[in-house]
Amino acid sequence: MKQDIHKRQMELTVRRNERNRVKRRLDGAELQVKEAIALRDELHKKLTKEQQDVVKLGKFSFMNKISEWTGKWDEKMEKEIAEATEAELHFNDTEKMVTDLEAEAARLRQDMKNPNFTYIDEDWTDFLKEKETWIRLNDSVANSTLQKITDDRVRLRSMLREIDEARDAGQKASRALEAALDKLGSAEGMSLWDTFLGGGLIVSALKYSEINSSDDLVHRAQRALRHFETELMDVQNAATESFTVNKNDIFTFTDIFFDNIFSDWTIHSRITDAKSKLNDVLQEVRKVQNRLARKRDEMIHELERLDMQEKEIIEA
Repeated sequence: MKQDIHKRQMELTVRRNERNRVKRRLDGAELQVKEAIALRDELHKKLTKEQQDVVKLGKFSFMNKISEWTGKWDEKMEKEIAEATEAELHFNDTEKMVTDLEAEAARLRQDMKNPNFTYIDEDWTDFLKEKETWIRLNDSVANSTLQKITDDRVRLRSMLREIDEARDAGQKASRALEAALDKLGSAEGMSLWDTFLGGGLIVSALKYSEINSSDDLVHRAQRALRHFETELMDVQNAATESFTVNKNDIFTFTDIFFDNIFSDWTIHSRITDAKSKLNDVLQEVRKVQNRLARKRDEMIHELERLDMQEKEIIEA
């Protein structure tokens, strides 16, 4: 009977922990979607204004004609186009983020429909009443110890699951960062050729093609890092130990980097700087991965110890 109670408690606890984890993530994802949509709408207004400024400057007017005669029209048009391009890049990046977050929220809402979650609160309440009755009738030192072993095992297995999910997210983040670094390396080579060796029109085109590809890959890396951070928060909640990645301002930096790089003549140095920052983040991710691996080994060892302790009590 006591083994049945321990087994049932473990099953119910795992179900409750999983439901609470999904719900916590869903709440966070829905908040992020709301914030991202607000930012996207604000950026869309800014983009519309910048595009209108370009159109307005292109229309005939006496003031524009005067600017053209004095040689200032080209300068103004170049400035307006650069501002419109920057606004469009920022808007497009935010649009991608909204799409990513909405997809994640939709997936979590589907996860919440898991049949295992439907009556978990009622099942847990009923179980606690049954367990209380059983403990009152069968209280002993051995039973108390077995109960503690069960509680510790459930806690450790929950932590193991969180750590395994975090490590998987960390591996994806590492691969995404490595891909972005590789593409930036190609852009850096093209930029070196173009800047210092007179690469010409074709090399310039290839350089900007590599930069465009880098933009997409960095976005994927940012998305993977966000997921990794979410998983690490779950690990910290379970392990009461800090597992964080110092992203070295990668999100802010890459926004500024890709917003202005097409109109900035110091492209080569900025690509090199971007590589350095991305590499720093990659090293941070790897350090956290190593710590997670060590923590996992400790938990496996502790579970083995609990199994031996339980066996000794039952077979005594």
